[in-house]
Amino acid sequence: METNRRITRSGVLLRVLILSAFTVTITAQKPAPEVFTLTVPNGPILTRLNASVTLPCELSPIFNAEPLEVRWYRSENSNRPALLYKDHKIQEGPVDPRYKGRVSLTGGLDRGNVSLTLERVTLEDRGEYVCHVSNERWYEKAHVYLSMNVTGSAPVLSVASGGGGQVNVTCSSEGWSPQPKLTWRNKEEAEIKHEQVLFTSDSQGLLSVSSWLLYPPSDSDWLSCTISLSEEEKRESRVLPHKPGAWKEAFMVTLVVSLLLLCPLSTVVCILLKHRDQNKLEQSKSETKILFKGTENSQEKQPVKEGKNLQDWNQVKGFKENITLDEKTAHSAIRVTRDGKTAQYIKEQETMQSSVQRHPHVLANQSFGSEQHYWEVKVRDETVDKAVGDCGKLSWYVGVARDNAERRSAVPVTPGHGFWILSNEEGKGFHVNTDPPNSVHVREDLSMVGVFLDCDNQSLSFYNVDTESHIYTFWNVVTTHKFLPVFSPGQHPITILN
Repeated sequence: METNRRITRSGVLLRVLILSAFTVTITAQKPAPEVFTLTVPNGPILTRLNASVTLPCELSPIFNAEPLEVRWYRSENSNRPALLYKDHKIQEGPVDPRYKGRVSLTGGLDRGNVSLTLERVTLEDRGEYVCHVSNERWYEKAHVYLSMNVTGSAPVLSVASGGGGQVNVTCSSEGWSPQPKLTWRNKEEAEIKHEQVLFTSDSQGLLSVSSWLLYPPSDSDWLSCTISLSEEEKRESRVLPHKPGAWKEAFMVTLVVSLLLLCPLSTVVCILLKHRDQNKLEQSKSETKILFKGTENSQEKQPVKEGKNLQDWNQVKGFKENITLDEKTAHSAIRVTRDGKTAQYIKEQETMQSSVQRHPHVLANQSFGSEQHYWEVKVRDETVDKAVGDCGKLSWYVGVARDNAERRSAVPVTPGHGFWILSNEEGKGFHVNTDPPNSVHVREDLSMVGVFLDCDNQSLSFYNVDTESHIYTFWNVVTTHKFLPVFSPGQHPITILN
C-alpha cells in the first residue's frame, strides 16, 4: 500500500513538472506583438554625484526584448548613443565614449525590461535621455530625465561696518544643485527673517547663493547661516557679529594720548597714523557699499569663464539685429501683426484644439549660429487698453530656442530641451529656466528687455533696457545647432523694437 502511494505521488509530481515545462515553452514561443509602447516614470529620476542610478524603461505589453534593438541616447546626440544593444549583444560602437564602462541593461530583457543603469554619475550626466526600442516592423521611444542633488561648499561668513550702529553680515556658498534654502538663526536657534537672497549659475549649471543682513554688533551672540537641500544635505557656518576694527580704534586712542604726552613730534606721528587708518576705513566702507549696491540692483557679476568677459548694455547694443516673427511657427492662440513685429495672446476659446499640446510661443524668422546678436523686446505697455490685456495669459517669456527643439507642451522649456529664457509669471515674479528655475531680482515695472546672444562665447544675456543694467547670463550655451529668438506674450502684446 505504501509503495502504491509513493508511485501515485511520483506520478503526480511528474505530471506537474511536464505541465510546467510545457507552459514555459508555450510562453517563450509566444510571438511578439505587432506594436508596443514604452513605460517610463512621469517625473525626473533623482541621484547624487558619483552614485549609481537606474533609468527605468519597460515594454508594454510585456514580451521578450532580446531580439529587439535597444538604443539609449541623449536628446541632442542620437548618433552617438550611451548604449546600443542589437543582434543579441551590446555593441562597442558607435557610442559616446563618456559612457564607456559605466552603462548596462540590468532590468531583464527576457521580461521586457530595457532599463539603463549608469555608474559613477557625473555632473555632465544630468539631463534628458531617450529610450528607443525597435524591431523590423515597429519602433517606440520615451524620455527619461535625470536630475542630481549636489551639496555645495560650506558657507563663508564675513562682517563689515553697517549703518545705524549695526554690522553687515554676509553669507555665501557655491556649487549647489538644485536651488538650496538659506536660513539665518541666532544663538537661541530662532530663525531670523530676511529677504536678500541671490542665486547665480556657473558654466556647469551649479548655483551660487549669497545673502546678507544688518544686525546689532556683539562679542557673545553668534549668528548661524545654514544652506540646505534637505535635512541630510546641508552646510552651516557661524560668526560673532562684532564690530570690525573696534579694538584697533581703542588702541589708537591710547597710543595718541601717550604720544601727545611725550613730545610735540608725537602729534605729527599720530596725525599721520590716524589719517592712514581713516583712509583704510573709508576704502573698506566704499567697497562694501559698492558690493551691496550692485546686489540690490540685481547687477551682480555672474561667474565668468576664463577669457570670457561679461559685456555691459552699452557694449552689446551695438550688435542690434532686425528681428521679425515667423507667423507659421506661432501657437494658434497667438496673433502676429503683418509687419512681423508684434505678437498678442488671444482668448483660449478661440484657439484650435490641435494647438493645445504645443508651447504658447512664436519663433523669429532669423536664426544664428555664430558671432554676436542683440535685440530688444517691449514686454509691457501701460498705454495698452487693459481690456485687451485681460484676454491673455498672465505670464510672458523671451529668449532663444535651438532650431531642433521639441515644441510639444509635454517637453519642459529648459536648457536641456533646447530653450534658454527669461520669464515673468504673475504671483511668482521673474525667473530664468534653469533646472530648477532661478528667481532673478528685477523691478516690477520692467517694460523693455534686451537679449544678447554671443555664439562665439557660448552665452546668452538679458538686460533691463529701462535702467541699462544686466539681469542674468546663461553660460555654456553650446552652438551645435542654430538658435532662433523665441517670444511668448502675456497680458500685454510683445513687440520687437527696431
